[in-house]
Amino acid sequence: MVNTSRLRCFAISAIAALTLLVSGCGFALRGQSLDLPFKSILVEGSQGTASEVLQILRNKPGLTISSKRLEAQVVLTVISQQVDRTVVAFSAAGRPREIQLRMRVAYRINDGFGVELSGAQEIAQFRELSINEAEFLAIGGAESLMIEDMQRDIAQQLVRRLRAVRLPG
Repeated sequence: MVNTSRLRCFAISAIAALTLLVSGCGFALRGQSLDLPFKSILVEGSQGTASEVLQILRNKPGLTISSKRLEAQVVLTVISQQVDRTVVAFSAAGRPREIQLRMRVAYRINDGFGVELSGAQEIAQFRELSINEAEFLAIGGAESLMIEDMQRDIAQQLVRRLRAVRLPG
């Protein structure tokens, strides 16, 4: 009985020490801090990635989402979003066994007056999807979930790239 209480006390002490150690070193979860070098932004584009970026940025206190170019310090333009689906492998019966999904998003970052801060660039994501013949009918739902996941990943990458933007002057 004495050993379990000592063990419990040791475990609690170890967890408390680890918590202090981790918090003292400046550890923060990725994506928790959105220290952006600007106060207002306009996100242009009708693709899903643009709305994902807006959703992330709406939660940032002190950041204004502008509706006009001249009111925004930074303008993120999602030029295009393209999703490709390629069958990579077939089963012995000739049915698709593995599919590769690719999403490419082209974007550009300017200031409100049209001065280029980051030229046209592209972010790409790839996902592999194995198809079980017993679950062949559910493949459409799995594909759409993977596409949404790629879209969220690309939106998070775009926000990280926005953090690296340097305004002139």
